[in-house]
Parts: sequence; C-alpha cells; structure tokens
Amino acid sequence: MTLEELKLHRLIQGILVRNYVDTQKLDIQVIGSSVYLEGEFHVFDYHPSQKLQDRVERDLSAKRTLLHVEQAIRGLAEVNHLEMKFTNWERRGLQWVPIHERN
Repeated sequence: MTLEELKLHRLIQGILVRNYVDTQKLDIQVIGSSVYLEGEFHVFDYHPSQKLQDRVERDLSAKRTLLHVEQAIRGLAEVNHLEMKFTNWERRGLQWVPIHERN
C-alpha cells in the first residue's frame, strides 16, 4: 500500500466513523484511486434512550447514513471509482434496499 493509498484509506475510515458505521464489520480496500467496501453495513445506536424498535425506521436511518457515506466518499477528489458490496444491503437503481426485503 502506497502512502497515498494509506491516506485515502484513513480518510474513508474517518468518514465511516463520523457517521457511526461499524468499521469492524467492513473490509475497506484502496487500490490506486479505487475504493472497495465489502461486508456488513451496520450503524451503531448512538442514542440508546431512543432505540428504533420499528424495523422500517431503523432501515430508513441506515439508508440515509449509507447514502450520505457514499456521497461523501464519491466527493473525495482522490476517488475515481467506488464499489460497495454489502451482505445486508443491495443497490437497486439509485436506491439502497435492505436484503431482508427480498421475499
């Protein structure tokens, strides 16, 4: 890993952490100016007193975070290609959809 790739890797980790994403469940790879995220996309409950019991609300919150993270990473000048493959979310058109909805 070159110094530029390491800097980009740290920038991406920072974006994920600032958005309360569990980075231990993700594999972040930087090759040149391409970024690959794989694994499970999970957002920490940062307001334990306001637990989102409703699955729809929880999914909507995670979807907002996912779209924000994707936009922030794509907005980095150093990133030319971003590929995100998650075990619990999939891309359908321009939207992210939780996989448990596939019935």
